[in-house]
Amino acid sequence: MQLKTNILLWLTLATLLPMLLLVLGTTAYSERQFRVDADRDINADLRRLVSEIDRRLYYERQMIKSLARAPDILNYSPVLLRAADGDLHPEYFTMSAQLTRFLKTFQGVVPGFSTLRLLDLHANTLIKVHLGRAVFGEFDGIESMPYAEDELENDDFIDRLHEINEEQLEYITLPPELWGWEGLRGPTMLSTVYPVIQDERFLGYFMVDSNGEQIDKILEVAPRQYQASLLITELNPDQPRRDGMILYDDNSKILFSDTEAGANNLRKYHKGQLWQAVQKQSDGQLIEHNGRYVNYYIDYSPYTNQLVTWVIAARVDLDVMLSPFKRIRMGILLIAAFTLLLSLVVAGLGARQISAPLARLNEVMKRYAGGDTRVRLKPRGSFEIQQLQTEFNQMANTLERARSERDQAQNLVLQNDKLISIGQMAAGIGHELNNPLNNILSLTKLLKRNLPEDAEQQQDLDALGEEARRASAIISSVLNFARQIPPEFNDFDVCLWINETIALASQAANKKHITLYVECDGENTIHGDRRQLQQVLINLLLNAIHASPDATEIEILFRQTDTHNNIHVLDSGEGIPEKDLTRVFDPFYTTKPVGEGSGLGLSVSMGIMQRHNGSLMLCNRETHGMEAIMSLPVKSTLTDQPEQTS
Repeated sequence: MQLKTNILLWLTLATLLPMLLLVLGTTAYSERQFRVDADRDINADLRRLVSEIDRRLYYERQMIKSLARAPDILNYSPVLLRAADGDLHPEYFTMSAQLTRFLKTFQGVVPGFSTLRLLDLHANTLIKVHLGRAVFGEFDGIESMPYAEDELENDDFIDRLHEINEEQLEYITLPPELWGWEGLRGPTMLSTVYPVIQDERFLGYFMVDSNGEQIDKILEVAPRQYQASLLITELNPDQPRRDGMILYDDNSKILFSDTEAGANNLRKYHKGQLWQAVQKQSDGQLIEHNGRYVNYYIDYSPYTNQLVTWVIAARVDLDVMLSPFKRIRMGILLIAAFTLLLSLVVAGLGARQISAPLARLNEVMKRYAGGDTRVRLKPRGSFEIQQLQTEFNQMANTLERARSERDQAQNLVLQNDKLISIGQMAAGIGHELNNPLNNILSLTKLLKRNLPEDAEQQQDLDALGEEARRASAIISSVLNFARQIPPEFNDFDVCLWINETIALASQAANKKHITLYVECDGENTIHGDRRQLQQVLINLLLNAIHASPDATEIEILFRQTDTHNNIHVLDSGEGIPEKDLTRVFDPFYTTKPVGEGSGLGLSVSMGIMQRHNGSLMLCNRETHGMEAIMSLPVKSTLTDQPEQTS
């Protein structure tokens, strides 16, 4: 069976693998050639787009020059000459009305020019036509000179205008006073200024603002191969506000003509990757960090006299561009996977039905024999093999339960034997020592009576009596441990009982500024000896207080399951080393300093819990401290009461 399977598998791989590699290699080569052609086509589209924009801007420049030389503007020269001297021409309003009508007609015929201005030599606006609305004479300047806009006091802008040479078309950035774009990105295109000259004499300046509407129309019909998105941004190092400003963006729906757009910047565009790329190279392509998008970009200088460039970029999703090849490759892989899977299914059918389950069973049995007693099998294969695997699981579970019960019974027997033997010895020693101690106390009292009250020996006798009483108290605890008084079972409210017990230990906690936090809600009842169980809980609380640092917290939590009532005591101490955990219930074993404990508290507590058919467990917490758990069976689960012995 195994030989037939191997032969069939190798024949399948020998025929399928070379064919798969050949087809995938051919597909990869075709994909690379396609990428080269796509890069060339997209770059060609960007260059054609630049040519279209450049032709439009050239047309606008020629139109502005012709308009500045138009007879209607030159006929307005007397007004400009008088305005340069600060005088108002007598026919100012008549001539201004005639010129504004001409400019409004021109603006309606030739689209794309949003604002037309005529400025005098001091850069004051005499006439303004904005989106078909004519303005002149609405603002008073010096000596009540009427202007179309507020008198300009921007010396830098005025000096820039004065630097314009004859027959020179200049691009300039409007000051905020003439635009009012505070908080917005401002004009997307620079204003065009051309001097008004007559008989070789400067009369003023003709200024035109383009809203970019015609460029938007060019971009709207521009081809976008592979669903590319276009982006145009301005690089203007001399003006930080405009440097990196987004002028047009398909993704954000930003247009040149959108005057209300926010000040988006290329530095924040896709984590600044494109911004960093254009700083290093003016033309090229950028594959973003995620590897999914590629940006093709070129730069273009739209203004003849400015060191300002536009970066025109096309962002393409490679998943869209290469989707045909991905579909082809996915289809090839699916066909190959299906063929291989079918071959493996046929080849391994017999092996999986018989040999594989048996081999798995053999492996699990070896692991179980090696000590891994938790290993189990999920039944598989034919009915007979599944039955065999199920029997193995049942056998392992039975052995595991028997081993656990045996260990628990042995521990209980050893602990009981240890407590009984030590208790008998302790009872004998206690009785033998009690009589001498009582004689010492009696003789101490007689000696004190026969001595003067101010005698120096009084203090020594007091110390002797105190030590005798302390020894007597230790012996009393030993005798109580030895007697093992049987419990008197009653039902009582556990939450009320816990709070009463905590009150008894609160004084010791207050001395160390320790907070006792209780979590016990509802009406829950415990069946047992209230006084003896209180002794257990007090022992646990005093141990927790002793082990916890000052100003910490001890938690007392009550949890109830279907079969047990559990009381948890969690302290904030350092815990107990693992090697000492097995000794904490031994009589006379203690971690407290000499004179602060007899080592019988946990031993007595363990005996009380056993007589209640319960258990007492100590374990170190994962973070810090120790957790003690008193576990008592609920009343409905008690099958019989423990044997009471005197």
